[in-house]
Amino acid sequence: RDKINDLKYLSQKIDFEYEETPDSYIQKRKELLQSNFKELKIELGLKALNRIECYDVSNIQGKEAYASLVVAEEGEIKRSEYRIFKIKTLNKSNDMHMLKEALERRFNPKNIIKYPSIPEVVLIDGGKPQLSVVQKVIPKEICLLGITEGEKKGSRILDEFWYVDRESRKISRIDIENKSLLIDLRDEAHRFAILHHR
Repeated sequence: RDKINDLKYLSQKIDFEYEETPDSYIQKRKELLQSNFKELKIELGLKALNRIECYDVSNIQGKEAYASLVVAEEGEIKRSEYRIFKIKTLNKSNDMHMLKEALERRFNPKNIIKYPSIPEVVLIDGGKPQLSVVQKVIPKEICLLGITEGEKKGSRILDEFWYVDRESRKISRIDIENKSLLIDLRDEAHRFAILHHR
């Protein structure tokens, strides 16, 4: 089950041999993620990239709302650091402010013991409207990205990426070459939110 889920997560990029062992599988998975981290770090112009956090929201017309956090760190999926934030301040559908509430709690300096690790990249499932709201509560040294479903090309829906200039606060669409890791993290955050919500 876990291997099947990981294959979906990693876009089926791991090559297998007939007599694959669990240890060699784990090593190949780690090497692939480390490679994705290095490529993305270069593309985003970051000095370091050790940790990515991705957030998504799940609710039923604003009721029973939760925000999910999934983590990839140093070439590994950190399932032990996945978190669910129960939304407390809203009872109507408003993804922007639900995300803001979760991120305010996550990055509140009072919660430094609870959340000691600071990511270099925060990815949210959302575009310009969501980014314009949440950027106010995320430390400026963190690279902030958004991902949305874009236009349909044949049978595929292409994802679009959004970047926040932390100085000017300008939000613009960007092309990301090494996007598979970010897409997979978004899908994982969505899956985790839906799973918990159900």
